[in-house]
Amino acid sequence: MENTPYRTVFGATGKIGRALLGFLSEAQLPTIAVTRDLGRAESLPFVKWVAADMSRPETLPATMENSVAAFLVSGMGASFIAEQHHVITAAKAAGVKSFVKLSSAAAGKSWPAHIAPSAIGQSHRKVEDLLKASGLDWTILQPTGFMQNWLGEFSKRVKEERRIYEATGDGGRAYIDLRDIAEVAFTVLKDPARHAGQTYILTGDEVLNYWQLADIIGTVIHHKVTYVPLTLEEARERMEKTGMPQWTIQTLITYAEVQRNGDATYVSNDVQQVLGKPARTAAAFIADYIEWFK
Repeated sequence: MENTPYRTVFGATGKIGRALLGFLSEAQLPTIAVTRDLGRAESLPFVKWVAADMSRPETLPATMENSVAAFLVSGMGASFIAEQHHVITAAKAAGVKSFVKLSSAAAGKSWPAHIAPSAIGQSHRKVEDLLKASGLDWTILQPTGFMQNWLGEFSKRVKEERRIYEATGDGGRAYIDLRDIAEVAFTVLKDPARHAGQTYILTGDEVLNYWQLADIIGTVIHHKVTYVPLTLEEARERMEKTGMPQWTIQTLITYAEVQRNGDATYVSNDVQQVLGKPARTAAAFIADYIEWFK
């Protein structure tokens, strides 16, 4: 593998990163997987793990050796813009030709123009601008709400109470399975030149509100599930009781309000365009993760 061009994956231990590594490994594409903690590394064929910290630029050159393309996803934090810029700068210095950034639908045209972008959307948009100005060939992926966000407290409430608690009213969203996001990223990394200069908005093919999702879950698990609409204030109080940071709470409230007002119904065919097949449905997702809900 040492003389073979690599693809570099940042955020390799996250949900999307791990799914992407699976696609790359299966396709036998040599990959550098980047993590701050090698204790979290998962051994995979054709994947070499490298330890690096995006907040320390001096650790980044080793992640780009013989790399022809890089994929970047990272968690939101106070240094998000600076850290992602460090990676872009290191890629440019190392001679990486193509750069794929996982952004957010909140940073693009699917976000309603009459509503100020969320803090997350603003941060991603600033990094997108830095990437476009870098001279690298770029591809930007802007996904909407993840179906995997239904796993955890959401699915626990369904499992224990057969109820869904959300503050989105009757508003719907075209949720996407992160496995589709990872497969799009993989497809781009296989042939990055084909996708250079493209911004793909990644959504599901169906707009669903939580009344409809409750019915879908109920059908799959063979138990009635009830949607309990919350007010925005009730949702805020529930999040505050968990100790969630205020900026996170405000971001989630903004997303809920956008959806509640009917401004989150944008549907893109970019998944179909890139993959040549429809996005996964909510019913298929629930069936795949049925033990979380049943």
